[in-house]
Amino acid sequence: MTVVNLTGEEFQQRYFPNYHEFQDITAGMVKDAKHRSDTFHDYLVNNRFLSRVTCFRVYDNNLFGFYKQAERCLKAGRTSSLDIFDQWVLLCGSSMTCHRFLTS
Repeated sequence: MTVVNLTGEEFQQRYFPNYHEFQDITAGMVKDAKHRSDTFHDYLVNNRFLSRVTCFRVYDNNLFGFYKQAERCLKAGRTSSLDIFDQWVLLCGSSMTCHRFLTS
């Protein structure tokens, strides 16, 4: 019986934002990041195994942080990718850790 019914590829496709490094912040990007953050959080809360795995909780927090920072910047009229770069780096790092977990 498989405890984790999520592949690394599915994780990336479903829960990683459609954002590319150095892309300016747009309303569509923020909406996508919010959707993926909400969807991943719901998935994690309802998965008893993965919710206990630290890297997935870290990813959940980083994804939410990325979304919120992008949303704050957009509302303030700051659309430069540099305004979300730190959160992007954290998100990418935690995503790689989760992906490795799922593919090992």
